[in-house]
Parts: sequence; C-alpha cells; structure tokens
Amino acid sequence: MIIPLRTDRPPRRTPVVTQAIILINVAIYVVGLIGQSFNAFSVATLVNHGHFDPQHFIPWQLFTSLFLHDPSSIWHLVFNMLFLWVFGPPVEDRLGRVGFLCFYLMGGALANLAHMMIETAPVIGASGAIAAVSGSFLALHPRSRIICFFLIGFGTMAIPSLLFIALYFLIDVLRQTMSMFGATMDNVAYMAHIAGYIFGFALGFALLGTGVVPRDDYDVFFLFKQWRRRSALRQLNRRSPPGVFESASADTGDRLARAKLHSPMTDAQRREADLRSQINRLAGTHDLPGAAAKYRELLAESPAAVFIEERQLELANHLYVEHFHAQAAIGYELLLEHYPATPKAVEIRLILAVLYARHLQQPQKARSIIEAVKQNLQNHGQQALAEQLEQEAMGHRLP
Repeated sequence: MIIPLRTDRPPRRTPVVTQAIILINVAIYVVGLIGQSFNAFSVATLVNHGHFDPQHFIPWQLFTSLFLHDPSSIWHLVFNMLFLWVFGPPVEDRLGRVGFLCFYLMGGALANLAHMMIETAPVIGASGAIAAVSGSFLALHPRSRIICFFLIGFGTMAIPSLLFIALYFLIDVLRQTMSMFGATMDNVAYMAHIAGYIFGFALGFALLGTGVVPRDDYDVFFLFKQWRRRSALRQLNRRSPPGVFESASADTGDRLARAKLHSPMTDAQRREADLRSQINRLAGTHDLPGAAAKYRELLAESPAAVFIEERQLELANHLYVEHFHAQAAIGYELLLEHYPATPKAVEIRLILAVLYARHLQQPQKARSIIEAVKQNLQNHGQQALAEQLEQEAMGHRLP
C-alpha cells in the first residue's frame, strides 16, 4: 500500500481553510464518540441526519455529508484527512482561502450528484471533495512529486504526482466499471471520486487558461510548453514536420515549407542540443551524478545554459554536494536570474553566500548577498547562518 505523506510544493502561507476543514471533520467524529460513551447520541445518529440520500433529495445534505464518516471504522476518516492534508495546502495556496473553500464545497456537492446519477444508496464522506482537490492539484502542479511511504519495505520514495494521482483515478474507474457489472460488493462511491477528479482538474485547467490563477513553471500549461520545445528540437534535428504541440499551425504545408528554409544548426548548437538531451535523460532516470557531469561540460561551452526551475536546482545542488563549487555557484546564479520568483530564493541566496564566503574566496560577493537577503530571512536558523557568514566575510577583508 502507498501512503502519501507530503508534496514537494509547500504552501507560502498557513493553509487555514484546509486545517479548519480537517479539525471540523475530526471534531464531529469525536463528538459522536463522546455522545455514544454517555448514551446520549452517536456518530451513527449524526450520520443518519446528515448523510446524502439520492432517494430523498435534501439540498443541504449535499454539504453536510462531506463532514461525516463511517462510524464503524476510524480509517475512513483518517485516510480522507491524510489526503486532504497532503493535497489541500498547495491548492489553497493557489486558489486563495475563500476560493478554496467554495471550490471544496462545490466539488463535494457535484461528486454527490454524480453518485446520485447511478446509485440509490446514501453516501457520506469527504472523498469526492478530496478527489476534486487532488484533480486540481494535478492541473496546478503536475511536475511536482509526492513523498510516499510504502508499507511493503517500510521506506519512503518520491513519486511524480502525475503518476500517483492517475493511478488512483484509474483504480476508481476500474472498480466503478466492475461495480456496474456486479463484480464488486464494497460500499465505496467510486463515481463520486471519478466526478471529483474530473471536476477538480477541469476547473484548475480553466482557471489557469483564463489567467484567473497565474501560471508558473509547475502547472499543466508549462508541460505543453515543454512538449512544444522538445518537438521543435526534434524537428530541427530530423528536418521533419513538428509535433502536435509545437503550434496551432503544426504539420501544415506552410510550416513545413518554412522549416525547409531554416538555416542548418551549427556544430556548437548541435553539441549544446545533444548535451541538453543527455542531461534531461539522465536526470529523468534519477542519475544526477551523470546529469551534473554533463552539465559541467555544457557550462564550459555555454556559460548561460539554464534548464527548467526544478532541474536547474537539482543540478546546482548536486554540483555543490560533489564540491564543484564554481559550477554550483553559476548554476544557482542562473536559477535566480531566470526564476526570480522561486519560493526557494532565500535558501538559494544563503547557499551562494556560503559558496562565496567559504569556498570561492569572494567575501565581497558573500557580503552583498547577505545584505540583500537579510530582510527576507524566515527563521532563527537562517538569521544565525547569515550573521556567521557575514562575520566570516568581514574576516577576509584586506587591511
């Protein structure tokens, strides 16, 4: 079994709404248990009043059912809240607190309505709303990774979010199909999950497409951009028509004619393209030592060569770990130059200060970086490091 623990896209501010939803769900369940211990009422009593029954449609129960869970097993609540804790904060961070709350309730209600279209059994639980949150996360952060715990082997591993969420979606589709043919006997509302995923992804895609939610280098539109770039590179190398994602006029006779008129690549351009391809391939297979070695070759020939944000950070980090300090500094500088809004800007600048103060003997550069970043330090540890580096840099001054 694979259990998600967190994503590699932490929110920039406290996910107040996500935390509140989790607390409300847990509180309702605990209140039911307390009531049951005093023979006053139970979780089952709350479920009977708040569940959504397709055969007796009551509009407000579309929402109250989202805060009720299986009274016979706490695991229904635990796993729902775990998934919300993992995927909720990054989505809340992008949609805003009010927007996220409306989205969560709407996703859950639509999931319940989808269940009503094919089932007559009452439904409870936040699964449909959380599936909507997961679908939206996939649209907003398809290039992220999920840190997961594996019960078999008792270890953790980072899994691409696209693979992780797609796997759960396909499982729900398969089980819903089997249920329609009477092959399953469980009481899970798979259609609510499926509808939630589709609604969440579609809404996230629409918000990005219309500009309501600003795009970044981790969303689904950036994937399209990458596909177009790769297609264009393959076309130039093969002298063949571009792929479907290159542009609206891809594969037309007019575009092919223009491609034939394109001047051939120089040896240096071919060498750079080849190195970039090797770096992406090696990093894609998690061979960071090999990718970092090729990146050193690329920097020697093209000192301004930069990759997408996540890959650039991986390469610079690995160069630092392997003590290629000069190349690591170049990698970090290029990252800040091309991605100034990166959420890791403070940490990267502190690493650069360490490199310049302790390894590259450039104290003036270290001091200027520390002065620029001082006001943005986020915790005591960063402040202490900055003060120590500043003292070290001052100690290098010539008399």
